[in-house]
Amino acid sequence: MNPNRPLNFKKAGEDGFTFIELLVVLATVAVLAVLLLPAIAGTKPNSQAFQCLENQRQLILSWQMYAEDNTDLLPPNDSPYFTAYASSANKSQLKNWVVGTMEQALDARDAPASMVGGVSELLDPNTLLSPYITNKLVYHCPADNYKNPLNNNRVNVRSYSMNSAVGTVWYTSSAYTAGGPPLGTAVQGGWLPGSSYNANQTSWLTYGKMSSFTGPGPANTFVIMDENPISINDGSTAIPAATVGNGGYLIDYPSGNHGESAAVAFADGHVIIHKWQNPETYTPIVSQGQGGNPPAQPLTDPNNPDLAYLAHITSAPR
Repeated sequence: MNPNRPLNFKKAGEDGFTFIELLVVLATVAVLAVLLLPAIAGTKPNSQAFQCLENQRQLILSWQMYAEDNTDLLPPNDSPYFTAYASSANKSQLKNWVVGTMEQALDARDAPASMVGGVSELLDPNTLLSPYITNKLVYHCPADNYKNPLNNNRVNVRSYSMNSAVGTVWYTSSAYTAGGPPLGTAVQGGWLPGSSYNANQTSWLTYGKMSSFTGPGPANTFVIMDENPISINDGSTAIPAATVGNGGYLIDYPSGNHGESAAVAFADGHVIIHKWQNPETYTPIVSQGQGGNPPAQPLTDPNNPDLAYLAHITSAPR
């Protein structure tokens, strides 16, 4: 290279870039890099939310496929929250859309396969979505890192629960309980009226078939939600549909694992991330000395807009 050779830059109108054009390009790239840094910094939580949405898409699709394969009938959603599946002597009595309760350590840690027929309980034949979901990680939100004291401070194997107004009876059916409703009957939705449990409530709709979502409609009725790991137990999440008269009430809490938000899947198949307006919605008050049965106290708050939102996507008056 000749050090005395002058640098010749292209003039405007000639082929190639001028020196000024190169400077503009470099400046533009620098500005874009500065703008993208916050987005890059937030990649991890965003990817966790995306994976949670994908998990719930798979769950709601499998739930719909189950109904298609079973003459419109929805899978059971009435397993007892206090009964461990892994150590049960009557596992066939506990068939459910998903078996196991996070209230019991054996189920919460995913008991050894030798106790549940050689596979994870999430993939066990009594988990009735198991023909459609073959990866147990689908049941766990990647942002759920809560160490359950009932599970020797390990993370729960499951993060998702189903609307207690949705599904059919199995455990409480007449096949196992004297005087119970027939197999295939819609769940009773005992918590729907509000602060008092009523196993025979008839004021609020429950949904045992895909065709039964007449109100508030499949696009406005939630089916799956990531539940708060403190209140989660069985596969059912109890949220009252009644707000008038008791000022809003919450039995089971949603999670706030995605930036004060939770993933929610609806009966028509769409899934959203919903942001809560009040921190108490996803911050359970832990009962003292209750031993996790369940560990979260109910929430009453007439001024919490989240409770009204949850009520309106849970059920509708008959």
